[in-house]
Amino acid sequence: MVERTSYDGVMAARIDRLPLTRVQWQLAILVEVTWGFIIFDTDGIGARLYPFVWRPNHIIDVVQYAVIQALQVGLGILLGVYLMSYIADRHGRRPAILLATLLGGLCIWPFAYVTDFAWMVVLSILSTLGVGGIVATHSTYLSEMTSPQVRNRVLLTSQGITALVAVGVNLLAFAWIPSNWQLFLWVSAAVEIAILLPLLWWHLPESPRWLEAHGRHQEAERVMAIYERRCQAAWVEPLPPPNPILDRVVGAAGGSWTELFTSPHYRGRTWLLIVVWLFAYAGLVYGVGAFAAVFMVDHGGSAHFVFLTIAVAYAALFIGFLVNARFGDRIERRDVLFIAGVLFAVAWLVAWLVPDLSVIAACYVVSRIGTGLFLFNLYNYTAVAYPTRIRSKAFAWTDGLGHLGAWAGVTSLGPLYALGPNHLGWILWIIIPGALLPAALIKFGGIRQAQAVLEQIST
Repeated sequence: MVERTSYDGVMAARIDRLPLTRVQWQLAILVEVTWGFIIFDTDGIGARLYPFVWRPNHIIDVVQYAVIQALQVGLGILLGVYLMSYIADRHGRRPAILLATLLGGLCIWPFAYVTDFAWMVVLSILSTLGVGGIVATHSTYLSEMTSPQVRNRVLLTSQGITALVAVGVNLLAFAWIPSNWQLFLWVSAAVEIAILLPLLWWHLPESPRWLEAHGRHQEAERVMAIYERRCQAAWVEPLPPPNPILDRVVGAAGGSWTELFTSPHYRGRTWLLIVVWLFAYAGLVYGVGAFAAVFMVDHGGSAHFVFLTIAVAYAALFIGFLVNARFGDRIERRDVLFIAGVLFAVAWLVAWLVPDLSVIAACYVVSRIGTGLFLFNLYNYTAVAYPTRIRSKAFAWTDGLGHLGAWAGVTSLGPLYALGPNHLGWILWIIIPGALLPAALIKFGGIRQAQAVLEQIST
């Protein structure tokens, strides 16, 4: 076989002509189930343990909790995003996902035994390296393995599975926290290491787009041929021919990260995404998650009430994902982001105005739909906004720097939570700069992405 000497987009063209079969669904569901268990078992574990284990047993106070939560959702994920983006770019999407899964399982179980604040700080950073890894790779990988006609449908439907994972995780928390909270952590670790890691090892191929972009043409041909055979076996008609001209890649392979800030194609969208991620992570993603359970407890909620409410919220989010996927690209991704941000803000405004526990629970359910749709659509928006050669670097610089917002924002939430009537300082923070601002920025400053060829929209 003759080695190609340029990044010509042949692999992209062959992927973009593939019809939707069970093969793409299997890959997408496996990756998103992995995302779900890593995130919901590991990311911000302090938010589960503080109200029901750490606070009642006087292990740490609210300020120390804010520090731990900020380190988990900020510095730990920031380091994980940069480390795994480097691995995903230099060594492949597949090893980055495998390593993220391994780290997610290995670093969560020590929380079952450590009660010293200093060691909890160290673990807070280490435990979320895997979180950063799966955040940096899941949308990138799946975007590269699907065609533009089905990409939004596959991404959003499979990402909806994460909501069902969250239902299961929170039902386990409902059953075991606080009575058997250590068992909850051990089971979480076992699922990631003993079940998901072997499945990924045997069933997850490398991205042919990435292989081609890095000059590994023979390996790309081998992986692509297997992928095509699997799709053909699941499809009744012959596969359509590829269109290499449509997927021709503009620019050389292996672009530098500086291109994100110097290229007129990417500079504006890079700075926009950095600002949007900064405020969203500080508000409607982690800012609300840091104190939502505490807020319900302060209004009379028990551990069972809180975890059951969270489980119901994720069941509702699953329906939200299916509705979003049903509309597909008929609604621009930036418009979905705007609607989701406004929905979140309205829900928490009502929760503050009517501080009845049942109303708060209902508003939490609605707000979780807003948070989930905003987060995953922003993942997908970020992944699709850049070409293969710099996609991992772009995720590291935009989503990665965004976790500085989580770090700084969540650190400040301890005092803000105590500020004003009925925790008004926290409410205003998550609503205005944490939801409405990023929603408006992406709505009026974002690019169109509906049904666009991946290597065209990103160049």
